Amino acid sequence: MAKRPVIETRIQAIIPETPRVSTFRLAIPGEASFSFKAGQFVMASIPDFRNERDRPVRRAYSVSSSPLDLEKGYLELTITRVGEGGYFSNRIHAARPGDPVLVEGPYGSAFTLEEGNPAPHLFVGAGSGIAPLRSMIRTLLGTGSPPRIKVIYGFRKGEDFIFERELLGYAKSVPGFSLVVMHSRPEPGWEGLSGRVPDLLPSLVPGHSGEVVYICGHPDMVKGTVDYLQLAGFPEADIRKEQW
Repeated sequence: MAKRPVIETRIQAIIPETPRVSTFRLAIPGEASFSFKAGQFVMASIPDFRNERDRPVRRAYSVSSSPLDLEKGYLELTITRVGEGGYFSNRIHAARPGDPVLVEGPYGSAFTLEEGNPAPHLFVGAGSGIAPLRSMIRTLLGTGSPPRIKVIYGFRKGEDFIFERELLGYAKSVPGFSLVVMHSRPEPGWEGLSGRVPDLLPSLVPGHSGEVVYICGHPDMVKGTVDYLQLAGFPEADIRKEQW
């Protein structure tokens, strides 16, 4: 992986998404030259934050904002605080607005939004896998005539709904945008869909209707989703996936 330019950003805002997840809005210096495609990732580090071998601690994160947001002077990384063993995630969750964050990139070319494709778009995500999908969704909605968009998103329980207000807002106000959520570990009182994303797909997506699909989440979810979609008649060329 060839190195890319490194720019020093500053935390402009920290937006809580769930008890364990926050979005870090990073202000880009006006003189910096930075661009990316929806779906790409960057390597993030914090100046002077080093491991026991005195090497910089760097972690890969998908950019969750749209390339269109660069016009406003920022990019966003949506980061889960891992807890024990989450060396970098714990450190950045202790940061404050104004703190520096080094961003190197972008990287990744296999999982990027094909802009200008008028086909219906199906986004399937689980947990923090919604981050690059949100970048793609915001990019599509920022165009003059977005295609029909369907989002299928699974997470453990209600408090784990990342980008809840934003996605529900789209579902209510954007024509042609639909949202289906499901809880894999539902709490008492939940009346919506319960279960794993691949197990519920047959009732939600019975067959291929010309959609192009973007999938992101943990490996089991991605594999199960791809396996089902292929059985349902989705061409391999219309399925794009990323797992972590």
